Amino acid sequence: MSQSGPFYLRWRPAGTPAPELEKFDDLDAALDAVEARWATLRDQAPQVLDARKVLLLSTDELRGEFDAAPPEE
Repeated sequence: MSQSGPFYLRWRPAGTPAPELEKFDDLDAALDAVEARWATLRDQAPQVLDARKVLLLSTDELRGEFDAAPPEE
């Protein structure tokens, strides 16, 4: 599997039928965005997609990672 970008963060804001899509140059940047906005994104079915917009990290995988992480001080 290739890890070259871009990568996409997809989520579904409450009350909207179509998902939002945000582009990042690399996977670290996409994951940093998820982490920074996790409190909002966690209930909006976030997913990380690869350059072909194929699912890379599912909502459940992101929840497992970010819900398990201890809060930063």
